[in-house]
Amino acid sequence: MARSTFLATTTALLLALAPALPASGATDAAAAGAGNAWRAVPGGMFRSAVRFEDDRQMLPVAPFQLMERPVSNAQFAAFLARQPQWRRDRIPALFSSPGYLGHWESADAPGARLEADAPVVHVNWYAADAFCRDAGGRLPDFIEWEYAAAADATRADARHDRQWRLRQANDGTPHAPDAVPDAPANVHGLRGMHGAYWEWTGDATSLLGDGDRRGQDDGNALQYCGASAMAFNDPADYGVVKRFVLLSALKPSATLGNLGFRCARSQP
Repeated sequence: MARSTFLATTTALLLALAPALPASGATDAAAAGAGNAWRAVPGGMFRSAVRFEDDRQMLPVAPFQLMERPVSNAQFAAFLARQPQWRRDRIPALFSSPGYLGHWESADAPGARLEADAPVVHVNWYAADAFCRDAGGRLPDFIEWEYAAAADATRADARHDRQWRLRQANDGTPHAPDAVPDAPANVHGLRGMHGAYWEWTGDATSLLGDGDRRGQDDGNALQYCGASAMAFNDPADYGVVKRFVLLSALKPSATLGNLGFRCARSQP
């Protein structure tokens, strides 16, 4: 499938906030990810459920690291203390959205009614990207997320197990396999990969199918969903299909009550 030039454009736009961002190496990455360990994910050849532009059956995935859990309310509040330009009352209009952290009690704190350790939600792509850069990382690519999420507690790739795959139909809901607090980590040490929350990826807004109509006023804004569905090697991998279609539906300014994120970084 064709990849848009969105990421290059967004990188240029984010330079508007550059004076407030720390210089490379100046960030206390340990503080940014406090309580959220980095877990190594070995690389390998991988058959994605998504048919990318390369159109090869097997794609190489380089070794990388992911945060063990999605970024929490407490972690994001600590980020706002370091980078206050991302508070909902200070974020530039170019990167804001009506729902951005709108459920928090105040502009800089979630409040007592929200669990500090619960995944932060109602965060748009711009802010998620900024958090990960502040943490010395980046948002994962979709194929990295898919590769890591193919594992269960005992297998690096559990997708051949039909029962395991059927359970992914509940991803992004309270009935998801990893939604319970004591759900086991997968073999990479990652938790909540199939939890009650979706997660942003770095390339989310370039996951376009034929006929994508986001931002257009001459048709149904969701028309692309059917076209995107034709871009799958394995449409029966419902957990991946749902996430792909959701992410490809969103603009980078969008926020959802069950959409959070975790950060990645390349292996040294």
